[in-house]
Amino acid sequence: LKNRDHDISNWIKGVYNPIDRLLGEIINPLPQKIKELSGDPYDDNLMELFCSYLERSQSKIDRIQTIYQSIPCPISARKFSLNLYQCFSEVKDALNEFNIYTAGYVDNYLHDGQEMIRIAKSKRLALKKEKNNLPIN
Repeated sequence: LKNRDHDISNWIKGVYNPIDRLLGEIINPLPQKIKELSGDPYDDNLMELFCSYLERSQSKIDRIQTIYQSIPCPISARKFSLNLYQCFSEVKDALNEFNIYTAGYVDNYLHDGQEMIRIAKSKRLALKKEKNNLPIN
């Protein structure tokens, strides 16, 4: 039992915590980035800033996927791990929607991406609460 708790603790430190930090770096600045872009979405400079945010976010998603696969999840935290995966997949899908938006300025993609981020935010919040119920020494 103690060994299992230690495995979960190591997984939280090595996988969940860095992923959660990176997710925050993507999710938290987004409302401001969209607000800046909405000033004039056809302004090349504003769009360039938004696109560079998307590129940085995509490289963070790539890091998240690498981190997620770096340490196998302990069996007793499988459901938690799956919820974490669903959370960052939602963010990844949202970034794809935003990328499509930047290519054609179709507002539906912007709105769909924002909705996916809203879902990811609530999943991230649920994960923070759920983490407290994991058997960690």
